[in-house]
Amino acid sequence: MRNILSLLTAALLFFAVNTTQAQSKEDLEKQRREIQAEIEELRRSQASVKKDRSQSLIQLRRVQTLIKKRDAIIANINKQVQLIDNDIVNNNNEIDRLSRQLDTFKVQYAKTIEHAYKNRSSYDMLNFIFSSASFNDAVKRIAYLKSYREYRGKQLENIQKTQLLLANKNKDLENNKTLKTKTLDEQSKQMLKLEEEKKEKNAVVNQLKEKENELGKQLTTKRKLETNIKNSIAAIIKREIMEAEKAEKARREAAAKAAANKPAATTATTTKATTTRTANKLEDTPEVTAVSVGFENNRRKLPWPVTKGEITGKFGRVKIEGTSLFEENFGVYIRTDLGATVKSVYEGTVSSVHVIGHSSAVTIRHGKYLTTYHNLSNVSVGKGDEIKLGQTIGKAAEDDDEESIGKIYFIVTMVVGSNPKYLNPEDWIKPR
Repeated sequence: MRNILSLLTAALLFFAVNTTQAQSKEDLEKQRREIQAEIEELRRSQASVKKDRSQSLIQLRRVQTLIKKRDAIIANINKQVQLIDNDIVNNNNEIDRLSRQLDTFKVQYAKTIEHAYKNRSSYDMLNFIFSSASFNDAVKRIAYLKSYREYRGKQLENIQKTQLLLANKNKDLENNKTLKTKTLDEQSKQMLKLEEEKKEKNAVVNQLKEKENELGKQLTTKRKLETNIKNSIAAIIKREIMEAEKAEKARREAAAKAAANKPAATTATTTKATTTRTANKLEDTPEVTAVSVGFENNRRKLPWPVTKGEITGKFGRVKIEGTSLFEENFGVYIRTDLGATVKSVYEGTVSSVHVIGHSSAVTIRHGKYLTTYHNLSNVSVGKGDEIKLGQTIGKAAEDDDEESIGKIYFIVTMVVGSNPKYLNPEDWIKPR
């Protein structure tokens, strides 16, 4: 009985381990297919690059993204190989354990067969029963013979079950070895593609070196557009602060007038509750402060402004590989479908709807924070509108560098004093 329990416990434990690892393999395989689909989409989108920008920064970004995703696939495959190796080790250990268990069952079964052979005569069995000292003893001897016969049958059943488990583990081992061979072949293919993409990147970098002056002009045009956006945001903040100060002054005058009209005996001095929160000119009411706090509490939890998209222009100052030029973004560029719905990442009030360059921009105020969505078409909100989280504010307009591809410039700003402080939007939206 102890051997049977041991066998069942080990089998259940091994099944649980294999189930967990199988789930991990499935997750990794799903992840690999998703990354592969993204790579194929990037390859197909090569044709969307406008002819006059055939060697522009967009191509360098794309091949850099390809290399990053290819590295991710190779890392994914390495994890798959590791899981397969673990399975092979576990299979070998289980095969060894089952082999030893099978040998033990066979030895025990052989002993019972030998005993049965020695006592095979019906006379011996009857003699064993009738030699009992009492009737109760005879009944016990009959029960013993019956249980011994059942025990021998159980031993044979254990041998058959163990042989089946052993055969299955050997089959699993062969399947894992075959899977490992296929996975390593896929790894080799991905490594070759990675080398090709690195060569492709080097070719783009060399061409950018030759056209550095032309690229510099493109960056200058881009900086002029971004300067206009910055100036627009600064003007919005200045206007919002002036309106907040004007409203605060009106409230103070109204409060003073109300206090002056009260009888002197009932006039009481009130003290404002102190808080640890740093004062901000745009947090002029408890309601507005609550919106600021809500925005802060959702750091790295805010939804993306578009359902489907990828960041093609990172926040901050980045050197353009192979050149002496730098790209500096105070927001992030998000590539998406042309005409994709653009939504507010949090509740707030529309501070401005304005045209910058050839497209529209919407700025929404969330207390002392502002979010700006540039390169929009079909804007569906107006200045002063109260906006809910996830509300549609417009559609993504076409990317200047790619035909039939949408792009938005997403900016997160915090007001410090009377000045804007630009924050990395990737620190606020949900990671993908």
